[in-house]
Amino acid sequence: MKNPVFILLLVLLVSCGKDDETLHITDFTESKTVYLEPYDNLSYAMMNIWVKGYVNDTVLVKLHSKKSEPILKLSGHIDVRWYTDYYGGRNKIVIFEPYKATEGNLELKMQLN
Repeated sequence: MKNPVFILLLVLLVSCGKDDETLHITDFTESKTVYLEPYDNLSYAMMNIWVKGYVNDTVLVKLHSKKSEPILKLSGHIDVRWYTDYYGGRNKIVIFEPYKATEGNLELKMQLN
């Protein structure tokens, strides 16, 4: 019989994804940056971003850098999915900027799949 500690460690390493992340945002004083890294041996086809919640003014979601044009410019009650083709190989950077919003409650889910 194999060592149970080894099996548990292996399960944790396999299940801990670095290709997805969820942010819960209630502090609108600073931007947040997420780095999504593809697994080496998985094939990918899409990158998805879901944004749900409410903000009192405009927020921005950008890819690659803070100087990039926003892929999403959102305000009020939000329930949006943004997606694009993605075939792996490179890390993806997602940046949330509070822009004009000062309060709210948002959930951003980002996923490579």
